[in-house]
Amino acid sequence: MTRPPGRTADYDRIAAGYDRRYEILEYAGVRDALSDFVGDAHAILDVGCGTGHWLAMFAERPIAGVEPSSEMITRARAAVPGARLVRGRAEALPWGEATFDRVYCINALHHFSDRAQFFAEAHRILRPGGGLLSIGKDPHTERDAWWVYDYFPATLEIDRQRFARVRTLRGEMTLAGFSWSESFEADRIEGVRSATDALATGIVHRSFTSQLSVLTDEEFDAGVARMRAANDAAGGDLQLVTDFCLFATVGWMTQ
Repeated sequence: MTRPPGRTADYDRIAAGYDRRYEILEYAGVRDALSDFVGDAHAILDVGCGTGHWLAMFAERPIAGVEPSSEMITRARAAVPGARLVRGRAEALPWGEATFDRVYCINALHHFSDRAQFFAEAHRILRPGGGLLSIGKDPHTERDAWWVYDYFPATLEIDRQRFARVRTLRGEMTLAGFSWSESFEADRIEGVRSATDALATGIVHRSFTSQLSVLTDEEFDAGVARMRAANDAAGGDLQLVTDFCLFATVGWMTQ
């Protein structure tokens, strides 16, 4: 339940390019799952809110976000000026008991140092009948095909250490006091892009995904060299494949 020691992403360093992913990948399933989960609830908290991309969906409601990176918080304040944004950690949420109706974290849980503590904190600040949603990868399914794993092979083992199986998350939510939990496939992220274009437009960049940001300079440079060599061997026509699933895990409080 406590994340093994390992790589951490420096979001102050990559904040400026973080939202590029939303220009390239649609995340329609994530958006639908989040909208269904929140429903007509009012008091909403985004944990690991980043630049405020997902908070902006609920800008007309009482919303709050917590994020440890000062650079990400600065961008979130510009994107969602009406939100109450706090720089802080998921394991020590600075709100009182029974404050929120919904708490969610999108592609953030794997960055938390202690999932069990976060789940306990989420349980503490939720009102009766409230819910917690986490959406993220499960690389243990071995269903993913992704150019990041292909050309930067260290990232797959790093992800297996950072991401828990969804069934593990359900069990941890139950231990934290949630009355029941469920998991489902929320989105399938698919796309094909030429390596020539990806290299020229900055998609192959540390800020594009945390998998690349946690690599050492040597690992990242070796992956870029590997991709360039493969592209040259393909006559400049190498295609980079993205095909991976994002899973939602939801825990509900009793009424």
